[in-house]
Amino acid sequence: MNSFKRLAIGLTTTLIVVIVGLYIFLSSNLGSLIVDAVESFGPKVTQSKVSLNSANIAITGEGELNGLVVGNPKGYKSDNAFELGAIKMVLDTDSLTSDVIRIKSILIESPKLNYEPGGDAGSNLKQLVNNVQQFAGSSTSSEEKSEKGKEKKLIIDLLSIVDGEVSVTTPLSDQPISTSLPNIELKDIGKKSGGTSSSDVVKLVIEKVTSAATNVGNISVDELKTKLQSQVGDKLKDVQSQIKAPEGLEGKTGEVGDKLKSIFK
Repeated sequence: MNSFKRLAIGLTTTLIVVIVGLYIFLSSNLGSLIVDAVESFGPKVTQSKVSLNSANIAITGEGELNGLVVGNPKGYKSDNAFELGAIKMVLDTDSLTSDVIRIKSILIESPKLNYEPGGDAGSNLKQLVNNVQQFAGSSTSSEEKSEKGKEKKLIIDLLSIVDGEVSVTTPLSDQPISTSLPNIELKDIGKKSGGTSSSDVVKLVIEKVTSAATNVGNISVDELKTKLQSQVGDKLKDVQSQIKAPEGLEGKTGEVGDKLKSIFK
């Protein structure tokens, strides 16, 4: 075997070892890099605590995020606004080096939402939308663009949210009312405009989820109204039997349910 063949075999073997080593390195370290990025960048966008348990991304473009939690903005009772189960995605790896990254699919399974009306924005979820909008507006300044360079845009073919649960919390109930969240499906996000920013994607998803949660909240308020009317009515009857309060007092219980409607506006 001449020296040229030996050199070719040596280079080929070395190249294979480098590729295998690079694959192992990226597969084992890419997840931790994503976790660090989410936990450092997320709070700036939502102005609340953001944590991610784990991320696994393969070089093939398939990946999964687990345990993403978005905390509530200041001024709300519950600790978290979102607790997302598994987020599965498929990336178009050919687009990763371009200015527009294409994501073939994102599937969010079994998310848990805490919908809490009130506050300056009207609810905790709407406050998150406002926070994202504020971040998006501040990040478009020419000075920041020059420092960070050109932001990559996204196109998402399909984004699905399935098997979700929403808990509605109100000041008039000690225990939240939980019910199923309607499945949400968004197609061709950013396609018409040639790509959209990551903050705009977050804003769109939260808006859609907020709309669905609000509809659930408006349905649940009837359940809460009936429950509270029954509880208050029973209490008033006990008081009447003990202190002989006027019968007209019992009619006031109906006003409680009517006032509940205003909480969700």
